[in-house]
Amino acid sequence: MKRIMALLMGIIMLVSAFAGCSNTSPTPADTDAPSSGDNTPANTNGGVTIDENGKRTITIYDSEWLGTNLYRCTGWYGSQDLIADTFFLMDPDDRNNVLPRICEGYEISEDGLTMKLIMSEGMKFYDGTDVTPEDVIASIQYGLDGSDWGYGYSNIESMEADGKDVILHLSTYRTDLMHFLCTCFMGIIKKDCLDTMTDDELQWGAIPYGAFYVDEYIPGDRIILKPNPYYKTNLPLVENKGPVDLDYITVIVADTEAFTQTTMLANGDIDILTGINMEQYAELQTVENVVTLENTYPNIEYFELNQDHKDLQDINVRKAVMLALDRDAMEEMCNGAMKPAYSMITEGMQFFSEKAEAYFKDNLSNNVEEAKRLLAEAGYTMNGEGYLEKDGSVLEFTFLTRSSGTGVTVAQEMQLQLQEIGIKMNIETIDWNYIYERMADDDYDAGIAVLEWAEAILVLNYAYYDPNTKSDADMQVYKDLVEKAATSSDMDQAVEYVYEAQMEMFKDCAIVPLYSDVSYCAYRNDINGLVVCGDGSLFYNDINYAG
Repeated sequence: MKRIMALLMGIIMLVSAFAGCSNTSPTPADTDAPSSGDNTPANTNGGVTIDENGKRTITIYDSEWLGTNLYRCTGWYGSQDLIADTFFLMDPDDRNNVLPRICEGYEISEDGLTMKLIMSEGMKFYDGTDVTPEDVIASIQYGLDGSDWGYGYSNIESMEADGKDVILHLSTYRTDLMHFLCTCFMGIIKKDCLDTMTDDELQWGAIPYGAFYVDEYIPGDRIILKPNPYYKTNLPLVENKGPVDLDYITVIVADTEAFTQTTMLANGDIDILTGINMEQYAELQTVENVVTLENTYPNIEYFELNQDHKDLQDINVRKAVMLALDRDAMEEMCNGAMKPAYSMITEGMQFFSEKAEAYFKDNLSNNVEEAKRLLAEAGYTMNGEGYLEKDGSVLEFTFLTRSSGTGVTVAQEMQLQLQEIGIKMNIETIDWNYIYERMADDDYDAGIAVLEWAEAILVLNYAYYDPNTKSDADMQVYKDLVEKAATSSDMDQAVEYVYEAQMEMFKDCAIVPLYSDVSYCAYRNDINGLVVCGDGSLFYNDINYAG
């Protein structure tokens, strides 16, 4: 799973091989790990490859790596999680709950303005230096000073050490802080690195706290990771709370065709593909000893309807468009590359509301007969060409969608479904960022949008691209509900506020949740100890672990 900062920024407009830190770029280390082109396994033992030097290893294919500086990377790919632990982990089975990871736990004062991060004793970076409260404070401050993600914890006014623990003094309590403490863009970097290196040097020279570290980086080819020999974790999802029992991991990042990736996995040349397309998914269903697994990061694909349009200004027409759509048919057309969505905050996101989803599904979807009734009530009649018209004008609008991907297939199916009830929907495919510009400029009829994030507040804050969708008064009601959700320390109450905010959305029939893109990974099923969670998360801690 890749989490790309560039994508989110578009939505909003959504290591070194040496111990210690020095002002040099990483260079190949003296290692027994294979160099470029030398990745032929000698034999395997419980799914773990034993290389020609007798070293235990696995091989991962990932799209790209952009460095080790988690606070400044413009993107973060799934296998990069191996080098940087998060403070906590969002529970894969309950997005409103967090699990201990670096931290043992946390405490929040009654007024919500003080938060204590309860740290573990004995944690060390791979070079043997202790992880201290000063490392934590320096890392978070570094993020506040310049990270594009710093807004998520900008309510931290000051920090102080309290023995081994860290106290955060907050301007106000916000639920998104807890979420960011669970994300890949917030962790611990060794303070000495932050004190002595420039941002350019930190890009690959930063030393984060994690289960592995970058031993060798070959640009455009591969990264060799070695285990942190002092590693410890509090994560309850794994049995092995100490160092991972491997000698190294190879992460291949060379630009490789999908067919070649699939062949390498089938032949055992690689063990894990962190992301596969639908063609690979179909092909791998027939490959013995390979497991395909959904690893979708929470996302919502939705569209806005322009209320200034001559036909769409009538709420009955907008509601009819919503009621006419059959998302199950879209899913079938997309061969499993998407799944239907009936709320803006989907099941994989924090503060998901079953009530909001049920309301939309029961009242604003899958009811063609009601759609026809509303259109007749609005004064439309069918002409001889099979389209609805009123006062001599055909009910017609243009739908903006991206020029590639699932969105095109979905738009084509929408076009057919709306044509069945007499609505003429034209399709215009353009680059995704131009869609947002057109919507913000009110130069559109309908347009697709996407928000990819597991935390509800950001999704709700950035859902509206069209500034004219709501009156100022109604928009303020909506924003107040979102703010109440963001500042509530009561999780159940926050879910209720998120429900109410979505109901404010739904009453206009102008924002339409449509589907979530689905992504998959694949791995060889003979890897002993690979922990696979319900949300597709992979944890490597227990590989080869004897207990």
